[in-house]
This record gives sequence, C-alpha cells and structure tokens, in this order.
Amino acid sequence: MTARAGARRLLVGVCGSGNLLALPQHLLAVRAHGEVVIHAVMTRSAAGILPPGTLRLLCDEVSCDGADELTAGHVQLATWADQVVVLPATANMLGQAAHGLASGLLSSTLLAVETPILFFPAMNRRMWTRPAVRRNVATLREDGHVVVQPAVGQAWEIATHSMQPNPGLPAPAATAAVIAARLWPGEPGSPAGESTPGGVAASGDPAAPVLLPGPSLR
Repeated sequence: MTARAGARRLLVGVCGSGNLLALPQHLLAVRAHGEVVIHAVMTRSAAGILPPGTLRLLCDEVSCDGADELTAGHVQLATWADQVVVLPATANMLGQAAHGLASGLLSSTLLAVETPILFFPAMNRRMWTRPAVRRNVATLREDGHVVVQPAVGQAWEIATHSMQPNPGLPAPAATAAVIAARLWPGEPGSPAGESTPGGVAASGDPAAPVLLPGPSLR
C-alpha cells in the first residue's frame, strides 16, 4: 500500500477483546492529530466481534487472519509501517509476542517488526494479574517494546454480565496522544511526562466507566 505524500504509516494490530468495540473512537482520535495511513490487521476473533467491513470505513486497508496470509505479506507489513500498535492487545497476543510465536498474520507481522511496538492491553483483571501475564509484559518491555499501563475502571464484563473493575483501554484522547507522540515526535501536542522506564502510564479518572474487557480471545 502506497502512503499519501507526507502521511505517516500506522499498522494497527486488532485482537478479540471486548474493548475492540471502542476502536473506531481511538482511530478517529489518532486521525485528528495529523495525516496518517492506517492499515489494520485483525485476528479471527477480532473479525468476529467487529466486522472488517465496518473497520474499512475508518482504515485505508484491513487484512485478516485466515483470509489474507497469502496476499498481505507479514514482512512487507512490518517494514511498511512507521509505527506498529496492538490495540487492544489480549493476553494471548502478549504471550505470542513475548515468546516469538507466529501462528497467524498478526503474530507473524509482530515477529518481523524491528522497531519498538506499542501494546495497549485489555483483559479481565484476573488474567492481567496472573504471573504468566506479568512475565510476558516484563519480557516485552525488556525487549524494548512499550506496554501501556491499562486504565482500570468499572466495565461491563461479558463473561459475567455484570459491571466489574477491569483493566482496559485508556480514553481515546489519551491513547491517540501516546500514538501521535511516536508518529510525530517532538511536535506540539505530543504528551510529555507520561513515559516511564516500564512503559507509558495512562492518564484519566480510574473511576470513570470504560468499555467492557469481556473475555479476551485472540
């Protein structure tokens, strides 16, 4: 895919978390920062939650696991992007990326990326605090990637059909500011003071309702 003159190139990996339903708001917030070409790569579970046709209304191109492996080369995708973001990132995808697994188009693309990747985790709080997930997050950060601290708030949990305090995506404006700082470094509006040795701290009111981290799939 050819980028428009002067536009930055953003590859968005999309996983099957309930927070995926808020993804359009996050993508629109990124576009508000500047000219950007967005190519989304969806897992099978993500495509089952948010139809690829809907996402194509907001992205310049969309590729899917199980459908586009032969036409959307993972190495070409990895080298095309100025920045790669996984939004939302499930426990499964964090584990695959941490261990160098390549079971589909998205995980294969992540393995071929040679620059730091931004991960925005979203999952049930029980999963987020498990030692295995904590080890995977630590490994990704040690490898030079940025795992953004999720925003914890009251969220509708699909698995229990109840409101639960789960970690999910920061507000779209906060998410977009972190991504914009990587796409347009040093430009006015880039977030300052949010970076930490272990990643990026999300801002916002932790008591504010956020959208569903239901069952995290792939």
